[in-house]
Amino acid sequence: MNPSLTRTDWLDAGLRLIGERGPASLRIDVLCRTLGVTKGSFYHHFGGQPEYVTALLAHWKNTYTQQLIHAVADIGDLRQRSKRLSELALGKDMRPEVALRAWAMSDAEVASTVQAVDTQRLQYLRDLAQSMGLPLARANLSAQMAYAQLIGIQHLSALITPQDAALMDETLAAALLTSSVEPRP
Repeated sequence: MNPSLTRTDWLDAGLRLIGERGPASLRIDVLCRTLGVTKGSFYHHFGGQPEYVTALLAHWKNTYTQQLIHAVADIGDLRQRSKRLSELALGKDMRPEVALRAWAMSDAEVASTVQAVDTQRLQYLRDLAQSMGLPLARANLSAQMAYAQLIGIQHLSALITPQDAALMDETLAAALLTSSVEPRP
């Protein structure tokens, strides 16, 4: 057993593997081989595969959502907060999230976690837009459009450069904050 491996090391490895090879790579033997350790090391941290998957989903939610929200919480200028949040989100390795979304089509636990993450992110974006002065209906639309753009970029990462993604984000933010078109109820 490698005592220097932490629970987080195992979870980070799982995110990398799922992003590179999909959920089938989350087998205990594959994880152990990847980290160069025995199964005893795995069982030191996790009771089994189901516990590992649950922990992995919580880790993804934390590192891809909660930590990003926390990282921008102290930015007083709301436009700068929004811009920095986008930079952080676009700077993440998008492959694990794409793989998790695909896996959610066939696994109820993964689907539930993805839905909870989507709900939390959309609520945060809506609240941020409202704090910028947008009325609720407009804030909802802005949050949905910004989030749909992020998910689209994740799935088109081979076609959209990081520079293009940043420009798309700036363009959408400017349009959402200056447009006088009101969404239909």
